[in-house]
Amino acid sequence: MKYIDFLDKFKNFIIIDLDNIKTVFPNFNSRRLYEWQKSKKIIKIMRGFYVFSNKKFNDDDFCLIANKLREPSYISTDYALQYYSLIPEAVFLRTSITTKKTSAIKSPIGNFNYRSIKENLFFGYTIKGQENHKFKIAEPEKAILDLLYLRSDIKNIDDIASLRINADIYKEKINNKKLDSYLKIFNSPILEKKVTLLRKYINDNA
Repeated sequence: MKYIDFLDKFKNFIIIDLDNIKTVFPNFNSRRLYEWQKSKKIIKIMRGFYVFSNKKFNDDDFCLIANKLREPSYISTDYALQYYSLIPEAVFLRTSITTKKTSAIKSPIGNFNYRSIKENLFFGYTIKGQENHKFKIAEPEKAILDLLYLRSDIKNIDDIASLRINADIYKEKINNKKLDSYLKIFNSPILEKKVTLLRKYINDNA
């Protein structure tokens, strides 16, 4: 098949996977993908996933790509906290939560981290973005719990302070009843202690 036909069908896709291609073109010869990579028309992100070489990506696009490369998954921890303005620093590495094994994907357009979590803890995410840029990201309450749960190095109030969570924005955006209901599902005394420390930090700094 001709590249122009491929481009016409997928030009509005942020990321294209082989299943997409074979649904539209059942007799598609996968060798075309290799040829189009060599001619720099497309970029291979990982096995079975491609983007157009001339595509410009925004933050929402990268979040959608992260969702697609590992399913099921949703954006969480540091990047989600930045997304909700809960921390001041820019976070360029998107960490996602998944029920699959912990892994890291290095690609020509960026790197993506995935942290494994039990199936009963895979909840508390929402859909953000617009039109074909929609992606799954943790709610602010779940992003905080995911971060504290996965960070074994956070043990005391100084460690909590090092996260640089904005106390005023925390009080504005965090629903404490929702956070407590999510916390119960984790059923983790260690996590409960970390949340107690976090609340002390917020009250002392608001």
